[in-house]
Amino acid sequence: MRLEGRPVLDRPGEIRACLVVRNEMLRLESVFQHHRELGVDRFLVIDDGSTDGTREFVADQPDAHIFRGEGRYSVSRLDWTNALLDQHGDGHWVLTIDADELFIFPGCDRVSLAGFCGFLDGQGAEGVLALLLDMFGPGRLSDAVHRPGGSLIETCPWFDPGPYRAVRAGPFPQVQFHGGPRARLFDFAPMQPRPPVLSKVPLVKWRRGRRYLLSTHGITPLALPPMLATLLHFKFLSDFPERVDVAVAEGQHYGGSQEYRAYRNGLEAGGDLVVRDERSLRYEGPHQLEAHDLLQASDAFRDFLAARQPE
Repeated sequence: MRLEGRPVLDRPGEIRACLVVRNEMLRLESVFQHHRELGVDRFLVIDDGSTDGTREFVADQPDAHIFRGEGRYSVSRLDWTNALLDQHGDGHWVLTIDADELFIFPGCDRVSLAGFCGFLDGQGAEGVLALLLDMFGPGRLSDAVHRPGGSLIETCPWFDPGPYRAVRAGPFPQVQFHGGPRARLFDFAPMQPRPPVLSKVPLVKWRRGRRYLLSTHGITPLALPPMLATLLHFKFLSDFPERVDVAVAEGQHYGGSQEYRAYRNGLEAGGDLVVRDERSLRYEGPHQLEAHDLLQASDAFRDFLAARQPE
């Protein structure tokens, strides 16, 4: 993995984001904008051979740095991420996300990401568990056409409030969430024992030697607070069938892209997919997620927020 362009300066206290990308121009500008507004100071982007302008876009951003991944994605992705975080994340709060994810934390409409991380520091916390919440449009998949740079939430404002279940499995934090629209729409049983894992640990106070173990679903043990963040997940844009075909053909994802084979089978059987059903809700903000236990604050954080309110 090598850095292309300007060096990453040593700036203590910066909140950094780390992404591995390949041909993500449809979503990437929107993802950058959301996380800038949230409070990310710098983006560290590992490019896996993009050909759609992704590399050029990142290179033009004054708060971003691009690295070239070397080796096969399926074998090297975690090595790339862990090495980059050791080199440029040590001592920083780092948000490691995919290019189709928007991080939401309790109180994000009332306090900055820096304020949230400061609270976590004061609690001795070193990371935050998150639920991956699939977002989708109101109608057919082909209608979920996104304009680069526009609001992903406006393109796909719907989500399933449940059911979600937690099972004891995997590496630390030894819990995996399952459920949501992918579990109700696709048959994963022929491909893998459970539906896709919806639990991640995306926000971490990185220390050299820490390791992500299964994407960001698992990590070497660290101190987690009794809280739950959310990653709004924008897989179901109109390009979903095309991305599924590419993933299956290349076989670079986990298990030879077995999850994507289940998607392809479902798409072939169901035609132009409609993800929304009678249980789905339109996204209204973090308070709505908290009301459905999809976002959870600790008592200490509620006290922290209350103390910050104007009298």
